[in-house]
Amino acid sequence: MSLNIGIFGCGRGRTCAKTVYGAGLDIRVTALCDANLGKLNEVRGICAAAGDFPAVYTDAEEFLSSGKFDAVVLCNYFHEHAAAASRLLRAGYAVLSETAAAGTMSEAVGLCEAAEESRAVYMMAENYPYTKSNFELKRLYESGTLGKLVFAEGEYVHPVKPPEAPPASPGTHWRTFLPVTYYCSHSIGPLIFMTGELPVRVTAMAALDDPERAAQFGRIRPHAAGIMMVRTTGGAVMRVAGSCYMSPRSNWFRLSCTEGSAETVRGLGSTHVRLCYNEWSLPEGVTSADRIYEAEWADDGSAAEGCGHSGGDYWVMRYFLEACEGKRSPFPDVYTACSMSALGILGWRSVQNGGMPFDIPDFRDRAARARFADDRLSPFPPHRNI
Repeated sequence: MSLNIGIFGCGRGRTCAKTVYGAGLDIRVTALCDANLGKLNEVRGICAAAGDFPAVYTDAEEFLSSGKFDAVVLCNYFHEHAAAASRLLRAGYAVLSETAAAGTMSEAVGLCEAAEESRAVYMMAENYPYTKSNFELKRLYESGTLGKLVFAEGEYVHPVKPPEAPPASPGTHWRTFLPVTYYCSHSIGPLIFMTGELPVRVTAMAALDDPERAAQFGRIRPHAAGIMMVRTTGGAVMRVAGSCYMSPRSNWFRLSCTEGSAETVRGLGSTHVRLCYNEWSLPEGVTSADRIYEAEWADDGSAAEGCGHSGGDYWVMRYFLEACEGKRSPFPDVYTACSMSALGILGWRSVQNGGMPFDIPDFRDRAARARFADDRLSPFPPHRNI
């Protein structure tokens, strides 16, 4: 039986619909919501071309109350997912949430509580783990030949082309007022996927405080990069770069372990891997201590070819479907998703406090997360206070 989904936000939701129908997944879009009629009608056209005619809404309250779905894909603003996710979970609907699980620590705590009260699936739509090379790094680490993780690196570098003219009203899009540590899921998510390590402490610095340059791009946040040093549950250290506005655009990941290392290849990062071992710890049957090769899909990935984010969009939708069917555990689940959001939130506080370390709670531990239940500090309007 098909999974009936509602799409909340038809900007990024357009890609969701194209992936569902283009990859032939057993998913039907049965409801759409966006205040922008142009975007709404575009996604409705994608659905109609596939023979589906979803109910359409321009009002969020009407959409969320409609009951026209089994699950909802939240593609609304970066920081505005937690309230809708919590409401939907408590009503028994599965949730696939884009970008960030929560915009404040209080929202993260509330989201965990809602998920625990619900039998429905919560999954974060983090697509960067699911490239050929990142699947291969996971396989290599889980094989045990690399040894124990010592140090890892993850970068999400996404320079944005300046507009033809500076916007008349800076701050109208979430990227323009987003602190540089907050969009860290594309950096830390693949590393968690590969190793199972979660962040437990963060210290961070922001680079290039340049208000004039930021204004040229319509950004009210002046920094170009946010670099975080992260202690993990297993005692390793990770260097994580958030959404950096430097050049060139790249996504890069490395696992450095006691017996060897593996990394994606810059410029070929979605398909190629460099694998290195200490000469005295070569695994049986391995003759080269340093080689570069092209990775393959870990599973049948023919349907992923041509899908967005180097195939990652396909795997997200497929794995969400399988999680709803009870065939696999969701990744990232609510606790992992909230840990990633907390890394960005507390990383920004570290920046503001000269690199002072902040501990990240274990969101599975009710007592540990409870101390953040009233922590509503936010960089986002209309409640911006940090």
